Amino acid sequence: MGDDRARLNLKSLARHLDLSITTVSRALRNGPEVRKETIERVQKAAAELGYVRDFGGLTLRTGLSYSICVLMSAVPPDDIADTGSVGLLQGVHEVAQAAGYAVTAVPLAPGADPIDALKTIIDGRRADGLIFDHTLPMDPRVRFLLERDFPFVTFGRTELFTPHAWFDIDDEDATCRAVRHLLANGYRRICLINPPAEFMFSQYRLRGYRKALAEAGIGIDPRLILDLDLTARRTRASVKDLMVQESPPDAFICVNDITSLGMMTGLRDIGLDPADFGFCASTTTRLIEYVEPTPVSFYFPLQEAGRRLTRLMLRRLEGETDISQLQELAVAEMHVPPRI
Repeated sequence: MGDDRARLNLKSLARHLDLSITTVSRALRNGPEVRKETIERVQKAAAELGYVRDFGGLTLRTGLSYSICVLMSAVPPDDIADTGSVGLLQGVHEVAQAAGYAVTAVPLAPGADPIDALKTIIDGRRADGLIFDHTLPMDPRVRFLLERDFPFVTFGRTELFTPHAWFDIDDEDATCRAVRHLLANGYRRICLINPPAEFMFSQYRLRGYRKALAEAGIGIDPRLILDLDLTARRTRASVKDLMVQESPPDAFICVNDITSLGMMTGLRDIGLDPADFGFCASTTTRLIEYVEPTPVSFYFPLQEAGRRLTRLMLRRLEGETDISQLQELAVAEMHVPPRI
């Protein structure tokens, strides 16, 4: 059987099962058009017979790489940024692998031209589809990929007229709920710790902040809106100037768990106790549960985001053309920690 196993290919597996090559191929990729019992039968036989998909041969025959690329923003090595990237990749890999695709991650250094990276990937046929985050209102990456008609899904929305596939978490809703919660608990000088204003999710967060304050009849104080990079160091450094103003904040809404850590450490640096302030944070990991005092969190796991991004990506690669069906908005789950 050793020699037969070495020579086993898709055609011989299909012959062994008395199924068409197309059916076997789709079953190996968990194709929704194939019956569940057929998928189980094909995958069981493939495992028993030692079938391994010949990606080299597939690439030569089809011109496809059977790879999905995830573009990620790199972080300076001497700082701490969002810890959820591994979870995102796990989710992408989980769904992609089941469909027969490999996953590559490409970190982009601060200041690097993302279009150059896109050209390298596309022209070198290194991936069949792209996933990337931190979208801008008129994102040049999206415009470039639309012009090249290259499959992609963004983690975040844009304001471009041409529709495209995206998955996003409703940051406007989460921030609005955070403000309402803090107001209901007696806080009035609520500081919004936001990512750089150029990002779409920063603008959605600001909309939610403004909406909830307007509902309560409270005016906007620009001094309570900080646009910072998403690192603990930068947030920590901002605290001193923030707290010396005549009417300092009594509560904070942080963009993620890392900025929450930076803010709390900064308060301790100047002799203040974070427990004396209100804290809310959007988060994609469980890290915030180990912080004291534990902020109210608006949680959506990045692993699930990775899964949903990849499912959209696969539908795009399979030829789905109704882009309106490839746009999904998720709502974060609010967690209020028990108070002793």
